[in-house]
Amino acid sequence: MTVLYEEKSHRLLVPSYFRIYDDRVESYFFPYKYEIPFPDIEKVKIIEKIPWYVGWGLRIDLFNKRLFFAIHHGRSILIKRKSGFWKEIILSVKDPQKFISYIKPLIT
Repeated sequence: MTVLYEEKSHRLLVPSYFRIYDDRVESYFFPYKYEIPFPDIEKVKIIEKIPWYVGWGLRIDLFNKRLFFAIHHGRSILIKRKSGFWKEIILSVKDPQKFISYIKPLIT
């Protein structure tokens, strides 16, 4: 598969990355990797900030079925899924607008 976009981070001394392939989005925060196929994406949008109480790193919200890849608390991406246990995945990418510009043309 072809990598269309990649963003790496070593913040918090833990390797992490976000990648967009031609068929899916992949998120990694040591030691957990999570993939979202494009047909399973219902909506993608920019959120202004991740709440302070989430903290940093890989975080889960079992009540709302959210998965956070929180590298920072600024503007981030929210991906809403059509199916699966995690209904919303939040990715704290460096440039949310650029990230969305790669995804929007690929989702149906």
